[in-house]
Amino acid sequence: MIAQEKEKEKPIEDKRSSPDISSENAKTNRTLEFISKIKTYKIALGASVIFLSIITIITLLVLFSGQKVTVPSKDGKIIAHTSCGEVEGLMEDSSFAFRGIPFARPPIGDLRFKYAQPLDKLDYCWNGTFIAHNDSGVCLQILGNGTLIGKEDCLTLDVVTPYVRYDNPLPVIVLIGAESLIGGSPGKMRPSARYARSRDVVFVRPNFRLGALGFLALDAISQSDYPKTSGNYGLSDILEALKWVQYNIEHFGGNKNAVTVFGHRAGATLITALSGMRGASKYFIRAWASSGSIIYPQEDLKEYEVENRSFLDSVRCADIKCLREIDAETLVSSIEDTWRKPSLDLPSIEEKPEKRHHWLVQDGRFLKSADFNRTWENSKGAPVNLIIGTTSHSASSEKLLMKHKEWTSELVRQHVLQSFMSENPMVEDVLSMYNLTYEDLSKMISDIRIVCPLLHLSSQMKTVPFYVVTQTRFPEDIADIDSDVDAILGRYEPRTPEQRRYFSAMQGLFYHYVWHGNIEENMIGQRVLVVGQDVLPNSTYSHCDYWMQKNVVPKYAALD
Repeated sequence: MIAQEKEKEKPIEDKRSSPDISSENAKTNRTLEFISKIKTYKIALGASVIFLSIITIITLLVLFSGQKVTVPSKDGKIIAHTSCGEVEGLMEDSSFAFRGIPFARPPIGDLRFKYAQPLDKLDYCWNGTFIAHNDSGVCLQILGNGTLIGKEDCLTLDVVTPYVRYDNPLPVIVLIGAESLIGGSPGKMRPSARYARSRDVVFVRPNFRLGALGFLALDAISQSDYPKTSGNYGLSDILEALKWVQYNIEHFGGNKNAVTVFGHRAGATLITALSGMRGASKYFIRAWASSGSIIYPQEDLKEYEVENRSFLDSVRCADIKCLREIDAETLVSSIEDTWRKPSLDLPSIEEKPEKRHHWLVQDGRFLKSADFNRTWENSKGAPVNLIIGTTSHSASSEKLLMKHKEWTSELVRQHVLQSFMSENPMVEDVLSMYNLTYEDLSKMISDIRIVCPLLHLSSQMKTVPFYVVTQTRFPEDIADIDSDVDAILGRYEPRTPEQRRYFSAMQGLFYHYVWHGNIEENMIGQRVLVVGQDVLPNSTYSHCDYWMQKNVVPKYAALD
């Protein structure tokens, strides 16, 4: 019985127990597989949430920071937006060029002899997309050889930019160039697509009116409008272009708060004038003036209007109606010979600087005597940062070079003796100060006409550095008037180690200023930067103190 009971207590080993265990294992495996899928899903879901969150954050940052994505290009063409509509540019040397964009109403008909009029109505704009593929051309002007080129309807500009984007805007350089106020524009001041890319800057080159169309002051014109003033129309063109830059340059990858105006020759004269204008800092914060003039209008507008009355006889006009109807080419070419800028040379005995023709006038709107006096006398300097400079042979000319087949020391001596110094005791000092070579004769003329007058001007403002380029180049072995501009815009061709060092030094000086608003060199206690192979601060520039003491400078300074 006991054995039977023990047998009963013994666990029953049913063959069905194996299938049950397999079933449990299968369930466990399915559960683990499900849990694994859930984990994988959660990971994928989490990654998606993180990704979407990042996209959302970036989108919000872009929207609330005012930044937009880079504009794509297609088939070498690209679209940018302006206050007047879309413009289409072209890819050029890995940058983008927009050429011939209107920035003001055409200065023709009733708008001749009026200050630049903005494109502030839809009626003045274009329909569809403006094709900005062609060069702006130039305003009507007289070249140095007397040739007449250009057209009256000319208020357009070119923009060259490495990027058309809204993030990380780049510094903007506005190029203003002219050999004189009657012509030779833009001269060397043409934007380089390659240099826009390599230097990460945006170039803008506007046209502006020249000669009689750009600067003629006459009572007949003043009385035709309100306020009753005339002259400096070309200056108003530049200002209107700078306003266009403020409104539009962000659409071309530029920073409207980092605008440098770069002027050469007569262009430098104009931007130096603008730098002293009240409110200039609204349109640009930096200016670089190369080889300009220091002569600015001191007389009342009425006096200039009286002096210019002879022009009415030249064009056989008596009123504004006639002046606006006469053929533009006739108008421009009818200026008197004395109104044209002569080739620079040593002053003659007969020269009377006070009798020279002035194109710039005190119009009471753009140029005011009070503004100039405040600018030059203010210890804080000009309203905007300003650098003034030139080259050591800036007054050299082909006319002077070709006067003799070979300039001997005796020919140089005779040239000096035939000048205003012929009966002056200073002549022996001068002949001992300069070598009797063509190079030093050119340097002497440059010192009297351009270099020392500009040093004199800059010294009146405590905060304005002055530079002189002394590094020579071929073929004349002089530092000609374009030496600094060619280096800055990448057109200088260094052939020697010394020239390569100069090329690097000049570029470093300029583009550091464009990006940072100052120069790297320590100018404490120094007045002049001499730019040769390197940039060397100096207290003065050779011979300038002498010419100033003798009242030769600024008396005989060049006049644009």
